[in-house]
Amino acid sequence: MRHLYLNQKILAVRDKFAVLDDQEQPVYQVAGSLFRIPKQFEITDTSGRVVGTVTKKVVALMPRFDLNIDRRTVVTIQKKVTFFKPRYELIAAGLTVQGDFWDMNFEVVRDGVVVGSVAKRWFSIGDKYEISIANDDDELIMVGLVVAIDYVKRLEAAGRRSSSSE
Repeated sequence: MRHLYLNQKILAVRDKFAVLDDQEQPVYQVAGSLFRIPKQFEITDTSGRVVGTVTKKVVALMPRFDLNIDRRTVVTIQKKVTFFKPRYELIAAGLTVQGDFWDMNFEVVRDGVVVGSVAKRWFSIGDKYEISIANDDDELIMVGLVVAIDYVKRLEAAGRRSSSSE
């Protein structure tokens, strides 16, 4: 099982993440658009080539993102309405997500088999996620999923902060 670590940079003007391997070597860089509508994150490899994009849909009742790899949509990440805990559905790719999204600890399952998991590291500066991937073919899907869910969580937190200060 491969392990990647997504480190969010704090105090950055735009959303930026470094994705590192076990030896803390860069594997991907993720950068969010600054003034673009819809919001988009580009995932680049170590040579700077864009290998995937995560794009937020503008018109959607609940947050919805398309993950594109090689210029084709491979999965749509859709937040679902629930009363207690947030739930996400991955449309296409035959994947389901199970676990605790609020604390960013969950597993990704295909046909009853865990193909990946995400665990948030609490004692770090900025947000840091450990991504475990069983199959290399799911690597960009797992990275894109973490980027999308983290973005939704940060938007919701910002909304709570602004509404509590009014």
